[in-house]
Amino acid sequence: MTETIPAPIEGLFERHPALAGFSVRSAHDVPDNCPRTGTDYELFIGDIGVSSTLSDDQFDVMFREIVAALAEVVAEDPDADDILRGRTFARVLH
Repeated sequence: MTETIPAPIEGLFERHPALAGFSVRSAHDVPDNCPRTGTDYELFIGDIGVSSTLSDDQFDVMFREIVAALAEVVAEDPDADDILRGRTFARVLH
């Protein structure tokens, strides 16, 4: 994977104008008070920033698409999880 933003992640910003950015963390970086549904996860999404108020349903759709985009990137390159971990992806304003 190159240092450019992977296409599945770039697509998130195109489809969700309210998405300002998000970070990808490792299991060790997630605060203890955050619920975990299992221990098989190595990547966690955190610090999701939105530029406008979204309904719970809209936020849920966006969150699921972020998860799907990260899964697609990792499926294309098994080493991508090491590259994604610790990165923040943010909308570029011109």
